[in-house]
Amino acid sequence: MKLVLNEMWSGEIARQLRSRGHDVVAATELPRRYRGIPDHEFFRRAQDDGRAIVTDNVRDFMPLVAEQVGRAEPHFGVVFALRPAFDRAQPAVVGNMTRALEALLRLRRDAERSSTVLFLRQ
Repeated sequence: MKLVLNEMWSGEIARQLRSRGHDVVAATELPRRYRGIPDHEFFRRAQDDGRAIVTDNVRDFMPLVAEQVGRAEPHFGVVFALRPAFDRAQPAVVGNMTRALEALLRLRRDAERSSTVLFLRQ
């Protein structure tokens, strides 16, 4: 499973996961590819790149998932990391996210279009 972290997440999370052998990028690291683009384009590019999206933006990404599923088109997945466990304003969020995503990545090695929507847990 390959991940792309939406802009609200620190690139440090991606760096730590890569140092542990996982294929993870952060939107903040790839400004021309993912930064500052509308959510529907972010979703499309993640699909083109074979990446599941990690975000806390349920309001905007759930309708995109529903549209994709409504067209009977599988997607690479969306992982929602929500407050309070993953409060991006807290300094501990980098460590919390890194540990939780690493546990998820150990369980899900596949890069298939599973159309999975997950809510990350600590």
